[in-house]
Amino acid sequence: MGTPLVTISSAFYNTGPEILDMVKSIFAQTFTDWELLLINDGSSDESLAIAESVDDPRVRIYSNDRNRGRSFSLNRITELARGKYIARMDSDDLCSPTRIEKQVRLLESDSRLDAVSAGVIYLDKQDNPIGDMVTPKTHDEICRTPWRTIHLVHGALMAKREFFQAYPYRKDLRMAVDFNIFLRSHASVVFGNVQEPLYYYRLDTSFNLKKQFAARKYSASFLFDYYRQNRGWCAGLRYAANQYLKFAATLAMFATGRRQKLMAKRFNGIDDAKMEYYRKELAWIKSFPLHLKTHSAAKTLEVTK
Repeated sequence: MGTPLVTISSAFYNTGPEILDMVKSIFAQTFTDWELLLINDGSSDESLAIAESVDDPRVRIYSNDRNRGRSFSLNRITELARGKYIARMDSDDLCSPTRIEKQVRLLESDSRLDAVSAGVIYLDKQDNPIGDMVTPKTHDEICRTPWRTIHLVHGALMAKREFFQAYPYRKDLRMAVDFNIFLRSHASVVFGNVQEPLYYYRLDTSFNLKKQFAARKYSASFLFDYYRQNRGWCAGLRYAANQYLKFAATLAMFATGRRQKLMAKRFNGIDDAKMEYYRKELAWIKSFPLHLKTHSAAKTLEVTK
């Protein structure tokens, strides 16, 4: 088997049956020159067994000796990847069948680009599409306000392997590791986006106060360090304080029963035609047949959750 152009990668921890949806969305890709590199980060449920049931030489699975966290696993992926490009994929999400093809086409069309992402379709707890979002196209638009956010979707990120080698994830951060790597690199690299929603993100199941607070806390810490060094103490304090003010506003909305309204600020509404398209695409991905191992012989099965 030759060296693939793209290493599609995912680190998982107790993802359970949802990991099969992710894998199906990779096998359903129109682009076929890939390997799928999975890191089991100490799962205690059936996630590893489910991943290992996929019978295909393009899938490589490694396990950490214990749960070491997201940054450790993502850095390990960088070391193990064989592709020219590494595509991120969260283990409980899915992507459109044309995602990899369109991102490769964009990266190959402009050698200045180091990393590209794509837009998102957001899902509720029953995997119903609730909205979508298209990300800005050019590097300047993506990085217009880096002290607030950098408009790249980490789960949908594809970058040159050298990008991840030059900017490893910080192992001391438990949250916001994506924001941190984008902040550290944005002044020295070139970002881009495919301006289509190509990534299905299960937002409703992960949007909670605990994660919001942790993300704001860690973001405040590295924003303070970054801007103190680059613009002085006042800038560092201002941008760090903004993170805590944002969490205070989030807490107030949760406390007054406006969680759904707050969540909806992330996306645009979708009309009936889009809703039907996304539903059909999701159903097609979830029904995609995988070749699975059995005790007797490998055969083609369609596995559902």
